[in-house]
Amino acid sequence: MALDMNVYVNGTKFNTSGDLRVKMEGDAATYGIAVTGNTPAATPTDVFTLYGSASKVIKIKRILVAGAATTAGSMTVFVTKRTAANTGGTSTAPTIGKYDSADATPAATPALYTANPSALGAGVALRYNRLNFGVAGSNGIVEFNFSNNNDKPIILNSATEGIAINLNGGTVPTGGAFGLSIEWEEVSAS
Repeated sequence: MALDMNVYVNGTKFNTSGDLRVKMEGDAATYGIAVTGNTPAATPTDVFTLYGSASKVIKIKRILVAGAATTAGSMTVFVTKRTAANTGGTSTAPTIGKYDSADATPAATPALYTANPSALGAGVALRYNRLNFGVAGSNGIVEFNFSNNNDKPIILNSATEGIAINLNGGTVPTGGAFGLSIEWEEVSAS
């Protein structure tokens, strides 16, 4: 009879040499959007939204917002979790990129606004920062990272839940434009 020479600690298997094998990268389908040079409304509210899906759970991992203008200035940036959809406004659907071409078609729905929604969906601000709009190539950058230190990401459990980048109705600095990138994972809904 052969002896099991492995050691088990709380269900984790160690081999006899004491090595612990840990897989660091995730297997979840991962997607991203990158937008640059978007001119928002003069006093923008939601400039970008990403709404969830009935079939997938959306896990927001990282959001980056950048701004540049011909006259320097700053604006408030909120990351707001919406529990109802915005209505009205003028928006386009930016192209979603797959981190792995073998992943399924993304289920999340993005909107990039150039005219404010006429009504914002209900929601609550989760994060805040000030975005400096620099001049002549000195973009200001604000990063919201929800995947450091095993943090729990923002979770969108249904098609009525969304995440919004909101500029709080402030005045955009002269010649102001912004860019953003967002990264998220999609897993099957339970």
